[in-house]
Amino acid sequence: MYMERSLEQISRQSLDHISFRLFLSGTSDLHVDGRSSVLRAGDLQMLDLSQWMRSTSHGSKPVIHLIVPRRLFEKRLGDVSAFHGSTIRPDASPLTRLMTDHMRSLAACIDAADEGQRTALTAATVSMVNAVLTKPGDGPYERDTVLGVAMRRFIEDDLRSFDLGIEKLCARFAISRTRLYALFEADGGVASYIRDRRLARAMRILAGLEAGDRRRISSVGYACGFETETMFSRAFKRKYGVNPSEVDAGYRPQAHLEYGATLMSWINAL
Repeated sequence: MYMERSLEQISRQSLDHISFRLFLSGTSDLHVDGRSSVLRAGDLQMLDLSQWMRSTSHGSKPVIHLIVPRRLFEKRLGDVSAFHGSTIRPDASPLTRLMTDHMRSLAACIDAADEGQRTALTAATVSMVNAVLTKPGDGPYERDTVLGVAMRRFIEDDLRSFDLGIEKLCARFAISRTRLYALFEADGGVASYIRDRRLARAMRILAGLEAGDRRRISSVGYACGFETETMFSRAFKRKYGVNPSEVDAGYRPQAHLEYGATLMSWINAL
């Protein structure tokens, strides 16, 4: 697919926005300001819509677009037009990984969100964009922020482990219990955060949004780190008001929003 933002289009449209394009597959050749680069699946590309560009995509699926008005970027970032044509690699830092995950989740759940939720998601997305573009050493860039994101990423990847908890996190990240508690204070505590993430994953499995054995409730509970079916069912009913056996594809919008709520929690710590 060939795309060019010509000087004629720029003059006619008068857009003052920055575009973030997340490539889901394939590759794309980008040409800006006499420079060329190749983008691959998972890369996030930044474009200033007031500047010329040309790109050719090869074997790509639909791209996720995020358009942000220039006025919403914080002044401390300087002239954001300097980011035109730059590429953000998802593995560059925990924040860039979070940004690409957020865009995928946002694309999946935005249609199911109501007006109030969309307003909150917009504010969170703008905060995330500014955080990703903040260089290490700037005032808002703090080690605890990056550590908090890395820990939440680790928790999400380790939910099926029965031993996931305070001791494991303290050992894995070499921090004290006091510091760990402080990092998760806004989430009601680390144990509460882990339990909510386990239940949210169970909801996604039961609603058919994530791979897993839905035939047996115990299998879903074990896959999400609950040691017994009774423990899992009680916690699930307490959080969602329904038994796990009652969840079907009709709960998919709620399951999408559950994942969005995870990202909101991460963003609130930025």
